Amino acid sequence: MERKKYALPIPRAITTGIIFEAAEKFGLEVDQEKASPDEAFDPHTGLPVKDYVPRIVLIGDSPEKLLAAKEYIYKKHEEWISHLEEWRTKRREQILGKYR
Repeated sequence: MERKKYALPIPRAITTGIIFEAAEKFGLEVDQEKASPDEAFDPHTGLPVKDYVPRIVLIGDSPEKLLAAKEYIYKKHEEWISHLEEWRTKRREQILGKYR
């Protein structure tokens, strides 16, 4: 009997490093959503839209694992965002120090 698979789409703004970290920690598979013709292709020409990026999807065998992974991802992303300006300032000072 095949086990049921559950999927959790992740917003495009989340850093991929955090997603892969969560997938490894919770034993999940990483995939990407299938391209919707409405979003990925220009209806007039049929050519791919340059800026279309499919969302990453985490796949697991239990909804509890996916919810735990979602909480972990969102918490890590929030920490990353809150320290981003601090990192930018340090990096800016580092680069300016090379020019002095």
